[in-house]
Amino acid sequence: MPLNRFFERGRNALMLLCLCLLPWPALAVELRPAADLALADRLQASAAVLAPNDAVLAAEISATVATVHVDAGRQVEAGTVLITLDTRDARLALAQAGAQLQAAQARRTLAEQRALRGRELRAGSHISADELLALETGLQAAQADLALAEAGRDIAARQLDKCRVRAPFAGVVLERMAQVGALAVPGTPLLRLVSDAAPEVEAQIAPESAAELEAGRELRFEAQGRVFPLQLIALSPVLERSTRTRLARFAFEGAAAPAGSTGTLTWIGPSLLLPAELMVKRNGRLGAFVDANGQARFVPAPEAQEGRPFRLAIDPATLVVSAGQQGLNEGDALPVREP
Repeated sequence: MPLNRFFERGRNALMLLCLCLLPWPALAVELRPAADLALADRLQASAAVLAPNDAVLAAEISATVATVHVDAGRQVEAGTVLITLDTRDARLALAQAGAQLQAAQARRTLAEQRALRGRELRAGSHISADELLALETGLQAAQADLALAEAGRDIAARQLDKCRVRAPFAGVVLERMAQVGALAVPGTPLLRLVSDAAPEVEAQIAPESAAELEAGRELRFEAQGRVFPLQLIALSPVLERSTRTRLARFAFEGAAAPAGSTGTLTWIGPSLLLPAELMVKRNGRLGAFVDANGQARFVPAPEAQEGRPFRLAIDPATLVVSAGQQGLNEGDALPVREP
């Protein structure tokens, strides 16, 4: 080998050795509060707007439909007569019950007079104690018959009242099934009435999202391009057997969506959602580095997926390593702190 070539190789090797012995520049590490780095963790679930009351009004007696006073789409007040059934049979039954009541009243009056006369005769020893007892018993039976007749009259009056189907609450007639002249029997659907009172939003929440919902903020119902602020009013503590979810009910804070609307419930959860660029992988686990008294501490994120924002269970004020995290290891000193 030529001598100059030998010296050139020796010089290169010496330079490389010197470079290896030089101290490496300090790793640039930046720390920022988790709250400053967090993204909006907006969760969602399917939801529907329900009226407080949605009832199918049915006939309670057997009678022909005489008059339908309202049609579908009409708004009615509570107590409004919606349908009238034929009242003739009910009126005859009421008249019969009234006549039976009058007869019972007459029998009770007669029994009272006989019992009174019997007490007077017994005082003069003109009748026996057994005869007076029979008169007293007859009075008690007459009083019982009168009470029975009064109940029969009240039942007949109630049956007559059932010929007028009234609105149990204020609302809108959504569907009409009754037709004039048709025979209605107990249970026959006549009308569907939906309450026009303030509706509520109902949603089925997965068990793992229930805690996020209770501590969440900015609850909204989104439907047909509109957003409606909500307030959580109830969250069932038990799971639905079929869906394995928890039922949640919400009230509208301002304007309400129409009952029957379907849309999406959204809210921002309390967990911190950090950007994917803060993620590191250590010992096969994904997570991020935070400051622990001047040392790097790895906090795992069990649900994290590479390349996607991830949730980290830490306090919002915790300092998170926002730069230089890829070169850190557990326990490394953090030379740079946030001012």
